[in-house]
Amino acid sequence: MFALHILGTSGSRPTATRSVSGNYLMTPHGGLVIDCGEGFQERLVRQDLRLKRSKTGKRAKASKVRAILLTHCHLDHCWGLIPFLHTMNLDGRTEPLTIIAPGAPDGSDSKPDFNDLFGAWREMIEDEYSRGRMGYEVNWVLIPIEDELPIESPFQPLEDLHLTAIPTKHGVVSVAWMISSNKRPERRLMVSGDTSRGVTSFKSDSIGGELDVLIHEATYSSETHELAEVWGHSTAEDAAEAAAVMGAKLLGMLHLSSRISDPSVLEEEARRHHNQSFVCEDGDIIEVSWGGEISVSRREGDAWTGLSIG
Repeated sequence: MFALHILGTSGSRPTATRSVSGNYLMTPHGGLVIDCGEGFQERLVRQDLRLKRSKTGKRAKASKVRAILLTHCHLDHCWGLIPFLHTMNLDGRTEPLTIIAPGAPDGSDSKPDFNDLFGAWREMIEDEYSRGRMGYEVNWVLIPIEDELPIESPFQPLEDLHLTAIPTKHGVVSVAWMISSNKRPERRLMVSGDTSRGVTSFKSDSIGGELDVLIHEATYSSETHELAEVWGHSTAEDAAEAAAVMGAKLLGMLHLSSRISDPSVLEEEARRHHNQSFVCEDGDIIEVSWGGEISVSRREGDAWTGLSIG
């Protein structure tokens, strides 16, 4: 039912083995991109080519993308957007595309914000479209974030699936994205974006039920929890505690600081609170079936093998 391709696991800047934020979610009714940091399109192309060579039947095609969901306006989460739109145009896309992001409410002086970025990006893309240089229309949807309560997206791009923005705590307007099925039994997946601990709505009763999968940032270890508090990020323990209170069956951690040389330290810390926890690697695929079975596959060269968690 869900196949989440983890295409960026580094926090703030790329490293030799980890790229900045970006995820591709394939569903029976099309694809969603969740965050789109620098170089996202290249990572998506490489993932799809490797899948094609693996002959598993899985793919990660840009042509299947129906909408792009952004968690916040920091560039490591959105700077790959415009190049990605441009390449889809060169590839002959004609189907409209919707981009959904959180924005400050009217009258707010919150800076920086997608209100500003969307204005500049929209002007550029619409100019290209009006000149006949853009083969598809881009719809820009800003969701005003006024409090800490979950918000239904005003635009629902995929049949039988529901998108919900959950305000988080990161110093700028930011949200987690929850993707849930309308079909029973309901399946739920959430990507946290960047956030510190203590998000009001990170509770199962606030989001309407327990999660199958939580993808949560874990920028720091508990040894540097002071930095997490200063910069609006989370530790592995924070992520695991969030997974526990939301009833997540599986926790995948990402957005690691370049200071983290041994990811197993984060896994050890997280598993004190949530046994089914692991640190994501670029290229991981997390699948959730309609029946609720969850599997994780890790890439080795052009092949993926099952990963045992816990």
